[in-house]
Amino acid sequence: MNKPMTLLIALVMSAGMMSSASFAGSHNPCNPCAMKNPCSMNPCSKNPCAMKKSVNPCGMNPCAMKKPANPCAKNPCGMTSNPCAMNPCAANKTTPIRKPAFKSFKEAVTLGKKMWSDESLGTSGMACLSCHSDHELLNLGKNQNYPHFVKMVGDVVTLDQMINYCMVNPMKGKQFEQNSKELTAMAAYFRAYRMEYLQAHRK
Repeated sequence: MNKPMTLLIALVMSAGMMSSASFAGSHNPCNPCAMKNPCSMNPCSKNPCAMKKSVNPCGMNPCAMKKPANPCAKNPCGMTSNPCAMNPCAANKTTPIRKPAFKSFKEAVTLGKKMWSDESLGTSGMACLSCHSDHELLNLGKNQNYPHFVKMVGDVVTLDQMINYCMVNPMKGKQFEQNSKELTAMAAYFRAYRMEYLQAHRK
């Protein structure tokens, strides 16, 4: 074989071997430098913020939802059957505690003044004014409002309770019913009696 032909064959074979080596190197699993970047295959390398809103669930703003689909957009105060809109004090039907007894405070005071001097309310022969004439023994100078502590009773009592205490004890009578007009009249007169004292002793 002549030299030119031999040289040509050698060049062809050399090029084939280099090509094979390059191909093998690029696919060589033993060469970590030849592998494609594993990070490019990492799903974590994808930026979720760069995802389209239709794919990214985080891109959905609940406040941007349409009102029919957003439960927060419903205003309970705007409901037609809102229970909060019903005022129980404005109800048409009420339950009275008693039949109307007085048309004015003055009317109640008038009856109370009569009762304060009525000895027949008890069996001891005493009336309220037996102990409390001329504003005596009421501690009105302390300017106390009920309820407060009363030494004679040994307890904190309301005005109604104080009246009934006197009815049962000093006067030896019966307690007035809680919603009775008699108890209202006695309390009304006590208020007027106290106001009279305070006006007379105003400094």
